[in-house]
Amino acid sequence: MTLGIAALCVPQLAVVTFAAVFLHDFSHAGVVTISATMAAVQTGAAIMRVWSGRWTDRHGNRRGYMRACSLLTAAFFALLAAMTLAVPHADSAAATLFAVAIVAGGVCASAWHGVAYTELATLAGTQRAGTALAMGNTGAFTTLFLTPLAIPLLLAVGSWSAVWAAASLCALLALPVFPRPYRAKIGAVGAAN
Repeated sequence: MTLGIAALCVPQLAVVTFAAVFLHDFSHAGVVTISATMAAVQTGAAIMRVWSGRWTDRHGNRRGYMRACSLLTAAFFALLAAMTLAVPHADSAAATLFAVAIVAGGVCASAWHGVAYTELATLAGTQRAGTALAMGNTGAFTTLFLTPLAIPLLLAVGSWSAVWAAASLCALLALPVFPRPYRAKIGAVGAAN
């Protein structure tokens, strides 16, 4: 689970650290568009973190929610990579589409934090919750350190499409290490009746 947290932090950090550079250098967006985009990412992410915590508490579906965030994040960043390939020279309309894709991907890549840490502590139990949370934070902060170092290297040997594709791949890498949702045992319920 801690590896999943670390992997799913990559797309989030790619947006936080380099989306403004991407919007400026690749899509030639202005300061107002870039500022509005980054404000929308942070505001949307804050709202979604609170909403997702409340929603998963009510529905008891933290695991499914984390897996859905992983898949949606991968899809949004794959779309961003494909858009970057399809539109090598952005005009103002394309810049707006890139900004919308950055907001959607950035919010999705940031919405799951509270839910993941709650599930991590739940899985670890009260005796090991502190250790588990420390491991989760270590993974997240390792990613915080490595992601901004890796992106310039990807740009040097590849392109923005490679950056967004790598972020998509990291979101997919989180999927197999996030626990599967609980499944009710139908036979056990039927046998009890």
